Amino acid sequence: MSSLRVFNPSGATEITSVHAPRLKALDGGRIAFLSNDTWQAHRTLPLVQELLQGRSPTARILTHQEFPQGNAQIDNDDTVRMVVAKGAQAAVIGNAA
Repeated sequence: MSSLRVFNPSGATEITSVHAPRLKALDGGRIAFLSNDTWQAHRTLPLVQELLQGRSPTARILTHQEFPQGNAQIDNDDTVRMVVAKGAQAAVIGNAA
């Protein structure tokens, strides 16, 4: 006999781990941009960086070119250590494909 497991169609899923707490403000902070290098990331990430810089002019942007790129590279402990070593308090990870 076969069984089929289905996820809740409402989209509700159990939260098993939480993300870091949100920053109260981005001004004065360092924000790392990481790219999975898909779906025109070389165009969209600079635009997001520009818009973010406009809203938080004293934030320091660490561009995606400063870090390894690609899904296998950004999901890597070495990349995390690199982000931490550069003093980032937040990270923007993109793009979805």
